[in-house]
Amino acid sequence: MKKILVVDDNEDILFMLKSFLHLKGYEVAVSITCKEALGIFYSFQPDLVLLDVNVGEDDGRVMCKQIKSQAEYRHIPVILISANGDGLKAYEEHGASAAIEKPFNLPRLLVLVKSLLNGHYPG
Repeated sequence: MKKILVVDDNEDILFMLKSFLHLKGYEVAVSITCKEALGIFYSFQPDLVLLDVNVGEDDGRVMCKQIKSQAEYRHIPVILISANGDGLKAYEEHGASAAIEKPFNLPRLLVLVKSLLNGHYPG
């Protein structure tokens, strides 16, 4: 079973994404802070990360760079999510594999998740 880590400070979004992805056959871990999420990341060893750009006081793009700066984790796809489209511009510069704006279409998100987990990158 593929594992996904979802990081967002909105607990309703976390619940919705965890429920949806679990129903689609994924093991899902969630976090409301980047600090907590990094700890979960190293212990959970996800196959993909869904990461909000604005996680409370934290910047998800910084967490993405932290993950991608480590050779052993560089291959793990990270999808940046944000309600602010400007926060998603140049997502590749932060090491992200893809970006999607909130509110997002769940079937479209699922297609993106499956594509990235199969090694196919958009663009």
